[in-house]
Amino acid sequence: MRIKRVTLYAAVVGVFLAAGCGQTHIEKKREEARQRWGESRASMMVKLAEACFKRGDLVRAREHVEEIIKAGIPYAPVYVLAARLSAEMKELDEARDYAETAKTIDPESAEARYVLGTVEQALGHETEALAEFAKAAELNPDVARYALAEAEMLVASGKAQAAAGRLAEAAERMPGRADVHAALGDVLSFLGRYREAAGGYRIALRLDPEQRECKERLATALFYSGAYDEAEPALAELAKCEPDFAAGWIRQMRADCLMALGRTDEARTLYEVQARSASGASRPLVALAKCDIFEGLLPSARKFLEAALASHPQDIEANALMGYVLVAEGRPGEAVSHLKLALKDPKCDGRETVEWLLARAEGRTLPPPPKAKARPSAARSQDAKQSDGLYVLARPANSS
Repeated sequence: MRIKRVTLYAAVVGVFLAAGCGQTHIEKKREEARQRWGESRASMMVKLAEACFKRGDLVRAREHVEEIIKAGIPYAPVYVLAARLSAEMKELDEARDYAETAKTIDPESAEARYVLGTVEQALGHETEALAEFAKAAELNPDVARYALAEAEMLVASGKAQAAAGRLAEAAERMPGRADVHAALGDVLSFLGRYREAAGGYRIALRLDPEQRECKERLATALFYSGAYDEAEPALAELAKCEPDFAAGWIRQMRADCLMALGRTDEARTLYEVQARSASGASRPLVALAKCDIFEGLLPSARKFLEAALASHPQDIEANALMGYVLVAEGRPGEAVSHLKLALKDPKCDGRETVEWLLARAEGRTLPPPPKAKARPSAARSQDAKQSDGLYVLARPANSS
């Protein structure tokens, strides 16, 4: 009899335990259903809010977002959008709080990290911004804007070499993204690696041939890499497409290319146009003087330099070239002051050549300066008999 009572008790306890487990299971299912419904509703409201945001209706977008936030639904995209809206309204501290909340809800959300990075960047917190952008790029390496944002912050933090590396990796992962290849070209140009930069710009243009800015950057990279024969036709095409805009730096750069290629007459024509359109500017006058020096027309070169120095007496290149012309004309005493004035400026280009000219003007002996590498502003010719630094030197009149 006792055994039967124990068995009956166990059966009753089992029934109650089963009932309890069943209730827990039901509550769990109900909670999961509520969560799914909450997320579904939140997702729908986010889509409505994003549509309003794109239309510029920030007030309505914010109403949709706040409705979900007040409901206490832990849905990271809602807080990401709330952060973007607050940032758009210049409420950066609030935007940061929303973005932090999104990151807390979903630490693996690359978009939450990215938006938090943009807010930190706007607040001037470069280290924090870089960390968030880097994490976003790590979480989702195939999104171009994450890689671009990380590279931008690396450059701003003085880590341009690292930025170039990150963008090179991104370009390999996303070979069809013109913006990534163009950004790589920009960073390489910043590093002075112009020939490599030109390669990045070429790929970007093949992917998106209508990028005018990329065409300009390609021409500039070719110019500064010393590839004047490639840069000149690219600049000529830009000048043809943008005739009004070309009156500025495009025409100047193209003229410098022509000068470097020894096509002095064509360069002179462009410099003359610039001299007429930019009255009082010294740069075109100095360039015309260089054309004359290239052709051995020293008296004409001196007149151009005198005109340039009349309006800009401290011009480094004009003083250096005037010193050379005066030495070449056998007037070393007059050349000394111009050469010394050029050397006072730490930015004096071709310093070794100018120092050599000064020594010559003062009757001192210095070894000839080493042959300088070609520079963008240099005039080069296979027929030049003597070349020192930036200047193509005619044989001085008083040389023995």
